[in-house]
Amino acid sequence: MSRTLILLLFLFCFTTESVSQQSHEKQIIVAASSFLPPYIVKQSNSGIQIEILKAALQAQGITELDIHYMSNKRAEQQLLQGKVDIVLNFPPMAIAGIHKSEPLVMYQNVALSLASNEFIIKSIFDLAGKSVLAFQNAVNFIEQPFKSVTENLASYDEVVNQQAQVDHLMKGWVDVIIMDRRVFLFYLEKYKQSNKVLPFVVHPIFKEAPRPAYFSNKALKDSFNLGLDKIIASGEYQAIIRLDGTEYAQLLRPESRK
Repeated sequence: MSRTLILLLFLFCFTTESVSQQSHEKQIIVAASSFLPPYIVKQSNSGIQIEILKAALQAQGITELDIHYMSNKRAEQQLLQGKVDIVLNFPPMAIAGIHKSEPLVMYQNVALSLASNEFIIKSIFDLAGKSVLAFQNAVNFIEQPFKSVTENLASYDEVVNQQAQVDHLMKGWVDVIIMDRRVFLFYLEKYKQSNKVLPFVVHPIFKEAPRPAYFSNKALKDSFNLGLDKIIASGEYQAIIRLDGTEYAQLLRPESRK
């Protein structure tokens, strides 16, 4: 091997190591939803997705995270403008310069109705004619034909704070709410601390939805993917993903915050 080739290889390895070290030392800015427990819990700077992100990056030696909480739409803008490094909730679309990681978690959106209404909802099309309350930006997160079906509903609205969805359902103010299963369990646990819970029906009419993180930097995305593989192999990932939401809701009981 020629001296020139050896020198080039040395310089390449040195440069790669230096870039990696610098990226590990730099504080990583993360944009996360303001209201998305148990995946993201602003009060404790924790949650299922936050803990997976922290663990995977820590496995790669990256520990300096600055988490900013904001609406999904603002997070999209911040990433597109290069003002944040990672966004945890971003519509599933291909955009140049935005790098999608392997899924942190699989969301399972479901439709929920009161049992007393005796609704038969076996597909998205069975929502027609009903009043529906979904989470913010649901029409961009849930696969078609959901967006088209919303045009045939008695009413359709979206909310940022998903606690309102459970309240609206239990008070009969809407026919159907649409939210992720773990999110529903979290807010149901909180709701029943001071309210009566009526019998309800879960309608599993949506496919599981992978939720990757979105990065402004490909090298950081690749590093995260490697870290994710490590925590899956070690069992740390399974310990985090096993939580169903009720644990976080119990931690946030009013008396626990005193």
